[in-house]
Order: sequence, then C-alpha cells, then structure tokens
Amino acid sequence: MPKTRNRRRKPIGPSSKSLAGKPRRRFRPRRLVRGTLIVLAILAVPAAWLILEERNVRTLADLSVIGSGEPVAVQVFDQRRSASRRLRNNAEQALANIEHPPAWRVVNINTTQGARFAGEHLVDQVTIVLFDEQGRRTDVIRGAASVGDLETAFTDLRGQRVRRSER
Repeated sequence: MPKTRNRRRKPIGPSSKSLAGKPRRRFRPRRLVRGTLIVLAILAVPAAWLILEERNVRTLADLSVIGSGEPVAVQVFDQRRSASRRLRNNAEQALANIEHPPAWRVVNINTTQGARFAGEHLVDQVTIVLFDEQGRRTDVIRGAASVGDLETAFTDLRGQRVRRSER
C-alpha cells in the first residue's frame, strides 16, 4: 500500500484558509449524545425549580381550606409593596416559631381571586385575615405587624379551638 493513501487531503476552496492547520473532527454519535445529555441536565434544574415554585404558589393560593376544621390565616399580598413583603416575612417567621401553626395561605391582590377575596372581606394588600375552624372571620391584622404580635395572634387563633372543645 502506498503511503499517500493515509495522508489527509487539504481542504479546497475559500474556507481552506480558516481551517489551515486544524484537523477536521469526525462526527461521532457518542459526542452528540453526551452533549445532548449535558444540555438537558443544565435545563432540567431551572425547569424543575419553576414547576415546584408554581405548585407552591398554587398551594398557597388555595382557599378551599377555609372552614375545613382547621384555623386559617390568609394574607392579601402585593409583591410591589415593601410593607406587604415585610408582613409576609414576619408572618412566615412567626409561623415557624409556633408549635401548631394555623394553615397559611397567600392571595395576590393583583389576581382575580385575590381582588375578589379582598373585596369580600373589605381589606387592602397589607392585611392578614384570620379564620376559625368553621370558616368564620375572627380577626384582621392590618399593616406590617411584628413577629411577636403575629405569634400571639396565631397562637390565640389556635387557642380558640382548644377553649371551645373544652366546654
């Protein structure tokens, strides 16, 4: 066999200058599969996060738990208002500090459901509405309350159930 058969051919045409000195890579299905898997892995993390975040938002906005035998605290929330964000942070911290917290729900006032809820209960976007286990409105917390005040309100809401069952 002559040696000339194993030599690589030089590219012909205008693109030969840009590829000069660089050997052309052969197509390999294994590299394609590996690259595809890497891209899928990179995209899977944000996609999974978005799906879980959407599920969490839907769960927090589910008001069907009102009147289901468990006390419920519902915040009317507006992401654009810092007082509303501060109230939510304080409430979530207060709920974490309580041994048996009430169910926690958040409705966005910028949605149809949130605007309807706020209109029915005559509240604004920096408000938490408290419901007992029968779904009766027991209290309204207006403004960015402190963590301690919210802990007391949530504990009292849970305590009303205990006091009624002792009678």
